[in-house]
Amino acid sequence: MLPTLSALRPPDEPARQLTVGVFPGAGNVHLHHAVDSGYFQEAGLEVNLVQVVSSDQQMAGWNDVDFDIMHTSPDHLLRGLLKRDPVAVRAEGMGELAVHRRPGAPLPTDRWAVDNAHSAFAFVLRAVLADVADSPVTDDQLVPVGGTLQRYRALPADAADGTTLHPPFDVLAAEQGFPRIGGHLQVAPDLITNVVVTPREAATAWHTRAYVGVCRKSAEELLASGASGIEAALLRHGLPEAAARAAIPGLLGPAGLSTPSEVTLRGMEAVAALRRRFAPDQQSARPLTSLIGPGQGH
Repeated sequence: MLPTLSALRPPDEPARQLTVGVFPGAGNVHLHHAVDSGYFQEAGLEVNLVQVVSSDQQMAGWNDVDFDIMHTSPDHLLRGLLKRDPVAVRAEGMGELAVHRRPGAPLPTDRWAVDNAHSAFAFVLRAVLADVADSPVTDDQLVPVGGTLQRYRALPADAADGTTLHPPFDVLAAEQGFPRIGGHLQVAPDLITNVVVTPREAATAWHTRAYVGVCRKSAEELLASGASGIEAALLRHGLPEAAARAAIPGLLGPAGLSTPSEVTLRGMEAVAALRRRFAPDQQSARPLTSLIGPGQGH
């Protein structure tokens, strides 16, 4: 049984302010639900959620100490570009990472929108196209656009022919005439799609444990509330009704909110395997176990 949220804050410890870097998307519904429900405040935390538009912006903010915590792809830990000795202290799911394209078979002239050509979303795209569509992608077909929201917007604007999306953008893209080709559960089912990252020195601090505890409570509460509860939380956050409905299948699916919260070596190895496959010259010298926070599954 989880302790009460107020018990996560040591006696006489002042409230802790935390700035958290996140990408826009339905996968953050548990964070907004926690804010709306006062759970962070109850745990002694004053949390400011800051949305970023690209992994480059998020990593720069991390290195400049703009963020105390960030929710990000575990692949960013493997890229070796982050300072402050970051470790993953919680695994999360945002729904399956799915590749969508305009109707028809992929072509050698296709432009594929990515956040960064050497990020996990790009690797999933390349794996799906190679293994599911039998249409490998070359480096010069990748077009850096930004985060998932920016990539989704690039499709109807004809700035790209396809991209990797997560809920609700995957369903919305399909409704706009960009059908699904495949997803990460087909090519890398053990992949951890999202992790909570903190500096190693803060990984066992009370405020980190409290933050993780609130994330767990909020996600479990939403899961118990089912589709109607999750949709209501998304609507409270300001998501349009169509987008909120589109997010539900992914958030309730096997790669959504029910994702086990433990950061396992097996899950990190799935991330590393994609990097070895598509960026063999960009390998981190650090062992994977050093990127997993204390108390997680090594």
